Amino acid sequence: MKSNKLKEKIENLKKRDLFLRIIRKFFFERDFLEVDAPILVPTAGMEPHLDPFIAEGSVSKRRYFLPTSPEFYLKKILAAQVNRVFSLSPSFRDEMESFSHSHQFLMLEWYRSESSLVQIVKDCEELLREIENSFEFEPILINEKKKIALGNGIYVFELSDFLKEVTGYSLFELDTDEKWQRLAKSLGAEVNSNWTGNDCFSFISVSIIEKKLKGFDKPVILKGYPQFQCALAEVRKDGLSDRFELFVAGIEIANAYNELTTREANFKRYLHFQEERKKMGKPPHPEDLLFFEAVEEMPQSSGIALGVDRFLSILLQCPIQECQNR
Repeated sequence: MKSNKLKEKIENLKKRDLFLRIIRKFFFERDFLEVDAPILVPTAGMEPHLDPFIAEGSVSKRRYFLPTSPEFYLKKILAAQVNRVFSLSPSFRDEMESFSHSHQFLMLEWYRSESSLVQIVKDCEELLREIENSFEFEPILINEKKKIALGNGIYVFELSDFLKEVTGYSLFELDTDEKWQRLAKSLGAEVNSNWTGNDCFSFISVSIIEKKLKGFDKPVILKGYPQFQCALAEVRKDGLSDRFELFVAGIEIANAYNELTTREANFKRYLHFQEERKKMGKPPHPEDLLFFEAVEEMPQSSGIALGVDRFLSILLQCPIQECQNR
């Protein structure tokens, strides 16, 4: 980076410093343990759409991955009988950069054992309130007369109900790829026969759902996702994934799970996800054997991953790269 370019970012970096201090103070006051997740890891995760960066030693020739998130490490900590843990972890994903995406970014993850997503929603409300009260930022405007209030709570909707409202179909009515394809095509997608339900849902999320969410005067949580969006979340009794996503100004800043436990359940997901990667022509993610051992010992837990840089870029109203220390 040219030195004059760095000088242009100093004010944003000072704001970033304060932002991180506020976050750390919030979790320390609630008796969370902060841990530094490792940067060189044996596997970067298991989800099919996450593509990692690879590091290799110039002398040892040892091969590692850069983490796409600290999730696996923090779950190992939970298995060691830590009840509340958080991490502000550098994370890396080999995806196209944009206004809100960066190859490298800071991920805030926190987990509570013997806790449900209800408590994670409460954490989110309290954290957003603390940020609104302690961090100076320009109002996030919906229009000339209306702004988003971070500290007045969060709207919580079932995704299925919200989808029904904006498209006319609930998740329970979209039970085949063909039905998803018809809906996506009716909404303007150039669908072909290879599109999966997940492809169609991704299109609908970006082109319809997120645009609708921009009009809300508070952050919004959508909960209960289709099983093809399950990641490592438990499945609810109604068949939907027990997870939610948190949006500010129509932009997703966090996603939370009622965490999947047991070695068998996690390994079954791992095998399924690697088959999906093979179908996409991508190499499978290696197994993390210590992770599968750990989840067997992990208590029922809930956790959330929040993109710090993306959230900060919303507050500072700048591209994500302009508020990063790079």
